[in-house]
Amino acid sequence: MVDKKVSMLKIFMYISLVVLLFSCSTRPSVPRDLPQEELMAEVLADMYQVESLLGQTRLSYNSSKEDKVSGYYRFILDQHQMTKAEFDTAMSWYSAHPTVLSDVYEEVVEILSRRDAELKNEVNRQKEDAQAQKANKLAGRMSLWEDSTKFNLPFEANDSLDNRIPFHVKVDSLKGGIIRLYAGYTFKEGGFLDSAQIKLLACYADSTIDTVSYQIHKSFKRVNGNLSHQIGQAKSLIELKGYLFDHDTSKYSTVSVEDVKLTFIPTLRAEELMID
Repeated sequence: MVDKKVSMLKIFMYISLVVLLFSCSTRPSVPRDLPQEELMAEVLADMYQVESLLGQTRLSYNSSKEDKVSGYYRFILDQHQMTKAEFDTAMSWYSAHPTVLSDVYEEVVEILSRRDAELKNEVNRQKEDAQAQKANKLAGRMSLWEDSTKFNLPFEANDSLDNRIPFHVKVDSLKGGIIRLYAGYTFKEGGFLDSAQIKLLACYADSTIDTVSYQIHKSFKRVNGNLSHQIGQAKSLIELKGYLFDHDTSKYSTVSVEDVKLTFIPTLRAEELMID
């Protein structure tokens, strides 16, 4: 559904770009009394997701009849503290300024693509949880994180701390299981960094290293970094290290990182699952 939705938006963007070639070269600023571009992109992305779920072909936000606006769209506007009249006024202004509207739809595509990636990651996580469910009944999860579970970036300059939030955990020869690293991220106003990575390096007794990473995109709403790594029975894990917020340190970002978890989920071999 998301692919069709994104394709539709891309077509709209191409049309907007053609219009842009014939429009004024000076890009207008959004009036202060109207919802700004980032907020409009979030609202439109929410609406397109509802549209996809309901199997509709188009939105009816330009309708002047209140009874044509479904409760789903009302709920979205309420969530963003916006009335239908405010939304209609904003859409009228953006539609009259295709240069700005094209940029908004580019952001909508980015938001929908990011949400799709997060959904796929969550589906994969749930599959892994189901796989480990039987093992958890016999051998519960092992928490490996012993540091603080919350950080606020940037650190104070006099702290001399690495803003990538490095970590280093030694383990006792773990075999046959899943390592999961999780953290929640909320970007604050004033930062210049658009994305970063949560990165995990699994180091084995045979001196080999596996590297796993997950992209964290800038959002003023909380986004979750959630990555997993499978350890085979033939491997012996002795060390875990990496960064909770790996990025170009020449750039500056204001972000809170919280609910950090580093977990080992053991899995059982077939013979271990047999009932005596």
